[in-house]
Amino acid sequence: MAGRGGIRPGAGRKSKASKLMEAGFVASWFTAEFQEIKWKSLVNSEDERISLDALKYLTDRLYGKASQALAISDADGGPIQFVTKSILED
Repeated sequence: MAGRGGIRPGAGRKSKASKLMEAGFVASWFTAEFQEIKWKSLVNSEDERISLDALKYLTDRLYGKASQALAISDADGGPIQFVTKSILED
């Protein structure tokens, strides 16, 4: 059973230093100009699904996700009254 066990080059958990070096490498080519080119290519994609997903993502990042309506009722099925007090009113 030769070839099993023992020390193998490249085996084991990667060090934190190697992860930081990889992050620095990615950050070096992920410039604002590169991002702009990439986003424009996604928005102008031939595939409408990709274009729509890119536009939805960018809109959500710019304006925030749309709020969702909630229908809350009490135990009898009627509406619940919310009373708010401003912190400026005293």
